[in-house]
Amino acid sequence: MKKITLLALAVFFCAAAANAESRFGVGLRAGPSVFSQEVFEADVDQEVGPVVAGDLLYLVNNWFAFGLSAEWETHSYQAGDLDVADNWTVSVYPFAQFRGPYSSYVFLGAGYNFNSFDLDGPEELEVDDSLALKAGFGWDIFVSDNIALNIELGWKYNRGDMDLVAADGTTTFVDDLNMSVITALFGVRYYF
Repeated sequence: MKKITLLALAVFFCAAAANAESRFGVGLRAGPSVFSQEVFEADVDQEVGPVVAGDLLYLVNNWFAFGLSAEWETHSYQAGDLDVADNWTVSVYPFAQFRGPYSSYVFLGAGYNFNSFDLDGPEELEVDDSLALKAGFGWDIFVSDNIALNIELGWKYNRGDMDLVAADGTTTFVDDLNMSVITALFGVRYYF
């Protein structure tokens, strides 16, 4: 999956260099990230976490764009008043946008999730990195020829194997851990 992401980035820059009329965009966005399901079956509350995203875009025409996005998100888990665990995920994925009227769009991306999970206690949870699939829709609200406010709602798939590592170092496979989320991103894109 890492090779596919690097290949997509190379195609991105080669296509842009071949077209003298190319229009690039860069964006920085942030917002809430909410799990789309229960992560643990036990009586554990999962918190809404922040997500921050940066992206590069290449507008082929008024109807199609492609690019590369990187997202960082984090969540915490509580049982009663106790903090139980924290996790973070960095997702990198190339995407395609199909643009409609008034700079609205739908998008689909596929890449890689880098996952980390920290338990508060002597045991550790090891969560595998996983396939990232993201789909959603959004809108670029142009306030000038080059600057657009961006609103985007998406769902990201993130599911990997989870192992419990005891204090003595023994590892036990627990289950798949589904950390798929719904994200709402708000921010700015600059097109040049």
